[in-house]
Amino acid sequence: MTRDFISKNAIYQIYPISFCDSNDDGKGDIPGIISKLDYLKSIGIKVIWLSPIYKSPMADMGYDIEDYYDINPIFGTMDDFRNLLSQAKERDIRIIMDLVVNHTSDQCQWFKEAIKNPESPYRDYYIFKKGKKGKEPNNWESSFLGSAWEPVKNEKDTYYLHLFSKAQPDLNFHNEKVIQEVEKIMNFWMDMGVYGFRCDVISAIYKDSFEDGKKTVLGVPRGQEHYIATKGCHQILKRLRKNVVDPHQGVLIGECLGADLDNGPAFLEDELDTFFTFAHVGINQGKWSKEYVDPKVFGKVISDWQKTIDFNGNYLENHDQHRSIGKYIKKGFEIPGSKMLLTLIYTLRGVPFIYMGEELGARDYEKLEYSQCHDCVTSFIYQLATGYGLPKKIAFAKARHNGRDDCRAPMAFNSQAGYGFSSEGIIPWQKYNEYSKFLNVEYETSDTDSTLNYFKKINSFRSESDVLSFGTIEFIKEKDPELLSFIREYQGKRLKVILNFSYKPKKNIIVPEKIILSNYETHIPNQLQPYEAIISE
Repeated sequence: MTRDFISKNAIYQIYPISFCDSNDDGKGDIPGIISKLDYLKSIGIKVIWLSPIYKSPMADMGYDIEDYYDINPIFGTMDDFRNLLSQAKERDIRIIMDLVVNHTSDQCQWFKEAIKNPESPYRDYYIFKKGKKGKEPNNWESSFLGSAWEPVKNEKDTYYLHLFSKAQPDLNFHNEKVIQEVEKIMNFWMDMGVYGFRCDVISAIYKDSFEDGKKTVLGVPRGQEHYIATKGCHQILKRLRKNVVDPHQGVLIGECLGADLDNGPAFLEDELDTFFTFAHVGINQGKWSKEYVDPKVFGKVISDWQKTIDFNGNYLENHDQHRSIGKYIKKGFEIPGSKMLLTLIYTLRGVPFIYMGEELGARDYEKLEYSQCHDCVTSFIYQLATGYGLPKKIAFAKARHNGRDDCRAPMAFNSQAGYGFSSEGIIPWQKYNEYSKFLNVEYETSDTDSTLNYFKKINSFRSESDVLSFGTIEFIKEKDPELLSFIREYQGKRLKVILNFSYKPKKNIIVPEKIILSNYETHIPNQLQPYEAIISE
């Protein structure tokens, strides 16, 4: 079964433009990925998820698709992609693509036709509405700030919907032809040998109504109650599963924006294999500057989701999130802290998701200036904040906190100039991270105490453990809120996991005598060291 396979084998996300540059243009590409398949195999990776590689103007780094049937020349050619599939298969590695169908690029031919000719059949591929009393059709807000409606040039009082950037017009899933187009796209790639899809903001594709949205808390766009996890969305996902994914024996993973403990379980009913949401990574999202996440709040969110959702997508990092070390780990404790966080992801119930560089303990930039940023979200927030008169320093602090530049630094494979991402003297599309000098594959491979070598252990342990892959989970109520512990059980076998989310040692802690795996070489009896993680029988 699909769920059995991905529960045993973590899914490793590659952000292609930042992974490996094969042709010295400063941008990662498909041949670069091929050149690192042996590395991925050596650390135990069997499933790769690629962020979008389709033809795109890159207004949102590929999440604005111009042509669903072609490869972005930045990344290579269709022959390069076929070679990737072939080379990956030889190494027993499966490829998952990103499926972005809530919206297209405004440069997509469908949208161009819709704008050019209001009578075109492509007009109904998108959501066009007349305004109300000289204003937008409703008060919905974009996740990228501002109104979710953009006026159509040369058409009086007409708007199109974009839940994200105005360069990403939303598709109309009330139109049967749009659903058929999505099925056609999925079949095209799965027939080629793609294992499945990670579906971008898939929970938002079907809009129930276009009434005004209710007032929301800071950071939540107004209008979501009319399009998140709707009945129509579930019907479409069931159809895609039945008509496309199951016949190919593939996998369907969802990014479920706005999903909660009440509506989340339905996504696993003949729809998605697993999904991930934002409750745990969004704890400090409303803050204006970086702050450490409260372990007590974090632990409760994790336990609530684990107890409610049978098959969570477990992650701390991806292309939209800051590196986890800066959110949970105090300076000076990064190495044991990174291992503790990996232990968490690999011992929870569901599917472990690992973002490239996470196996190295990658960190946010030590220093980053606005002029060095490329993310459209960073730009939107900065422009908005300075427009309201905030000082540039404060505006950038907020923009960087909510932006996505820090997690998109080029991958580091060695300590030489270019870090194995590109050749010496080549300027990368985004600057190298200062920590790459020692947080790189070559350096960490030779260091027995490195995060990478621990990653290999915990990744292998998960793949070989039926208890962690298929077992139930029961959380233990700890008096100390900085401790998180739980029991995994399967067919009479039990494992206990205990994690110290503090830089302070914890004394008088009873740990079972038989420790199977720990992020410290030596365990001190009746004590947990800073950020210590223990798996025991």
